[in-house]
Amino acid sequence: MKERPILFNDQRVRALLSGQQSQTRRIMKSQLLGPGQDNHEGCYGIDVLNNQLQGNRVMAMENLSYHCPYGQPGDRLWVRETWRGPVINSQEMTEYERTPALFKSARYCQYRADTSQFSNAADENEYFGWQAGIHMPRWASRIDLQISSIRVERIQDISDDDVIAEGVQTDSHFLNNFFTMHNEAVSSKDAYRKQWALQYGGTSWEVNPWVWVIEFSRI
Repeated sequence: MKERPILFNDQRVRALLSGQQSQTRRIMKSQLLGPGQDNHEGCYGIDVLNNQLQGNRVMAMENLSYHCPYGQPGDRLWVRETWRGPVINSQEMTEYERTPALFKSARYCQYRADTSQFSNAADENEYFGWQAGIHMPRWASRIDLQISSIRVERIQDISDDDVIAEGVQTDSHFLNNFFTMHNEAVSSKDAYRKQWALQYGGTSWEVNPWVWVIEFSRI
C-alpha cells in the first residue's frame, strides 16, 4: 500500500466531511493541450489519442488505470486543503518554543473549509495566515481516503449517479422550484458542468478531456 497527496478545494472538502463525496475526477495530461487543460495536478504522460504511454503501446484503454499517478485500489490518499498552523494558545506557547515538533499535528491546525467555526467573523486575524493546500505537509492533513477503483473516461460521460457521488448539490427538487418560482429545474449534470468550469476554466467542459475517475471511501 502506498499513500499520496491529493488537492481539494474548500467546497469539495466540505462534501468529503459530510460524507457526500465518494468520487473525484482529475484531468489527465493525455490529449493535445487546450484552454483549461494544462498544468493540472495529477497530469501524466499518456497520449490517449495515440493510445501510448511514454512510448510504450497500451493494449487497451482499461490498461491506463494501472498508470494512474494517484495510485491503485487499496492505496491511500491524504487530502491537501487550505490551512494554517500550528495554532498555539498562550498557555502552550512555552512548551511549543521548547519542543515545536510536538505540535506538528492536525489537532493544532485550522482549516478554511471550517470557517463557520469562527464566531467573530469581524476579527481581522481570521483573514490572515492561510496557506494554499499545495503547500500542506503530511502532518497537517486531517482527511485520509482509500481508493476502491480507478478508471478512465471523458468528462462529459459522467452519469447522474456519479454526479451525486461527486457531492454536487442541485436545486432540481420540485419544491425548490415551486417556492422560488423557477420554471425549469437545473439538471444534476448541468450543475456539475458549472462547477467543473469554475474550477478548470470556461472551455474545460467543451473540450471534453479524458479524466481519471477515482472512487474512494474515507478512513
